[in-house]
Amino acid sequence: MIMDSQIKIFHYPNGELQRVQLVRPENWEELDFQPLEYADGAMDCFAHIYRKFLVPAQPWVFGNMVMFHIPDDVEVPFPYTTQKYGTVGDKLTAAVAAMEKNIRIVGGKPVFRTPQAEKFWEELVRRNCLQIISGKLPVTTFIPIGNTAGYLSRTERDAAMKVNASFFIMDRFDCATAYDHVGTPLGLCIKDGVVHNPPLFEREALLVRADGTVSVEQPKLEDLKIEIKGICYEAGKNAVVYSRPGRNRTPMKKGKKLVIIGRRVAAVHSGRCVPIPASGFVLCPKGPCDAVPGDPVTYLGMEDIQFGIQVGNSIVRDGKKTERFLSRFYNIRALGRVPFPPSLYPLDFKKARAARIALGADKAGKPMILWAEGAGKLVYTPGSDSCGASLSELADICSEMGMVNAINLDGGGSAQILLKNRRCLLISDRNDPDNSETERPISLGLVVR
Repeated sequence: MIMDSQIKIFHYPNGELQRVQLVRPENWEELDFQPLEYADGAMDCFAHIYRKFLVPAQPWVFGNMVMFHIPDDVEVPFPYTTQKYGTVGDKLTAAVAAMEKNIRIVGGKPVFRTPQAEKFWEELVRRNCLQIISGKLPVTTFIPIGNTAGYLSRTERDAAMKVNASFFIMDRFDCATAYDHVGTPLGLCIKDGVVHNPPLFEREALLVRADGTVSVEQPKLEDLKIEIKGICYEAGKNAVVYSRPGRNRTPMKKGKKLVIIGRRVAAVHSGRCVPIPASGFVLCPKGPCDAVPGDPVTYLGMEDIQFGIQVGNSIVRDGKKTERFLSRFYNIRALGRVPFPPSLYPLDFKKARAARIALGADKAGKPMILWAEGAGKLVYTPGSDSCGASLSELADICSEMGMVNAINLDGGGSAQILLKNRRCLLISDRNDPDNSETERPISLGLVVR
């Protein structure tokens, strides 16, 4: 398949310029989601971002961070049931729970409370699966890298088009609980009426209905029925649903509580109070429930949606450019707030420039995907290199290119479009003086095969 693609350059009055690439798939039917798997180098890339950019910019925001990944053939010597997190279904969550209790970083070195924790630590170090990044705060936090952090260019190399898609758990603040793993995608993903990831945070989503109409809406988790083992739970009827940013823990009440991430039960808790994950929610059934960790979850109520993705903020809505943030976002500088991802976004709507990806539709409802190239992190020549676009500037560009409804997808160092696995523009993670590109791991892409 030959993808319809064009490059356009926008010139600004001050002499700066912005390159954009517009790709037009034939229809929404051929646009699909592409989950990624953990790839070698992913953890090193995230650690580099912290050491090179995030921590130096705000060292007093960060403490001692332990970033780690557990290979498939490494078992954890810890119980899968704890008082704080209940019975969990995966070894990464069990490891975080145990490490929080048994390991501290003091003076840049680990201090262990148990021999099991020390032995596990040494095995991860031996496998090059653990790194320490230190800020100024005297606290220790753990950043687990999950199995969904990979490189877009290494998957489906013959695909006609690939582009990065959703936000995902990425930074220390996003890892609000042991259930939250770097690489977990966030927000609604729906294809042919099947919800692959539920809506979170009431952010804007681009929805394409079966009749071809396209709209930008703010779907809510509470509007869906949640089916587990043949039982449909509805918020406010036979269940209560708790999610961020409303609160970070459930109330002190007895009864079974199901921690749900994506399309599975991640943990089952029978205690009074449960930490609420940033990457999911907690369902409290009213009445008996025999669900166990690992049980599949089905979401009902959006069967008329042909395609949908929730990231936010909106860029263009019903032909009108968006002028401010409409979705709720958390700012790490606002102390005392209940965190919910992505913590390090957003910056200024009208002034903060970066590489951007916009997904939208023209007046006929046909799909359009736009990549606004970003400036390199170390090398930038005004008038020669792209300056990057603010969200306000992105709205101007999308409108001029013919988008009637559009939302902003994950941008920054994640932003790229691959046609037959080749880029026409430069990704913004150019971290070396020679301006060479460094692809960033992501969790989910969009693909036209």
